[in-house]
Amino acid sequence: MPNRSYVLVLNWNGWADTLTCLESLLHSRGFDARIVVWDNGSTDDSVERITAWARGELDVLPSIPRTLHDRVRPPTPKPLAFATREPQEADAGEPLVLIRGDRNLGYAGGNNAAMRWALARPDCGWLWILNNDIVVDAQAGAELLAAVRNDPYDRPAGSFIFHLDEPERLQACGGQRLGRGPLLAPRYVDRIESVDYLTGASLFMSRRRAQQLGLFNEDYFLNAEDLEYTYAYGRRFARAHPGVPPFLVAGRVWHRESSSQARNRYLHTYYYTRNLLYAARRIGPIHGVATLAAALARVGLALLRGEPQAARGIARGIRDYRAGVVGAWQQRP
Repeated sequence: MPNRSYVLVLNWNGWADTLTCLESLLHSRGFDARIVVWDNGSTDDSVERITAWARGELDVLPSIPRTLHDRVRPPTPKPLAFATREPQEADAGEPLVLIRGDRNLGYAGGNNAAMRWALARPDCGWLWILNNDIVVDAQAGAELLAAVRNDPYDRPAGSFIFHLDEPERLQACGGQRLGRGPLLAPRYVDRIESVDYLTGASLFMSRRRAQQLGLFNEDYFLNAEDLEYTYAYGRRFARAHPGVPPFLVAGRVWHRESSSQARNRYLHTYYYTRNLLYAARRIGPIHGVATLAAALARVGLALLRGEPQAARGIARGIRDYRAGVVGAWQQRP
């Protein structure tokens, strides 16, 4: 009978953040979970460094506020019961496993691959999709599991997400809200009643709910895939159960937002612009037109603010959206 939680952590050229995240997960209390790290074809020796850490050959001083050090310190005794495997390699059930992907599939594709792998395990009863730039509270996993397992509606759950660099400041109560009216403008919320969709930074759900929701849309590659993943479900649930929030929120985590994307302002604004336009159009034609107009205005605003890389990324995002380009960004004339 499926009865085990699987935590899915996606890594791409971010081994230091991933190790901090893993240490915080290993400090969990009352939460017996199997941790799966899917490496998205990293080129920074992530696989070797994570393996060395699991053997006790590498320790990393976490770059987090001192008030959060007790979430990752003292380090968990090593070596760990750990394995590094290829995606199709036989599985021996180790509590911590690193799967070596051969290329960067993006957020959507990487998490889809990890979800397929976990759901193929007969003991997988719950999935926790977790960004690698997150530190979890010791009780977070147990609180999420209790909330979902005891929910008569089998709703997916998000977390109380705080800013990693400002640990007392709430970033999101589980998810985000879209602008009311035709313009789509995602904003973090501080009340569960305001959540239109759960952010993919921390997403917990039962095996049954994951199978019903399916996989992330890989057209997005990066950004807005979580919007499409839970938004339509939330709308259907609200119609079927008036007055009942479509989502649950439990457990505290701390998030260093977009740590991988912040390395490249151009690509960050490109994916955000292009994918929000696709999401808006899929919600409705009026939303698509209004969001396109807002994107065009953002090009001018970025130039006025002296942000040429952002302006270029927005402009290319609009151009590729209109050309029907999906998936990973590629160098184009």
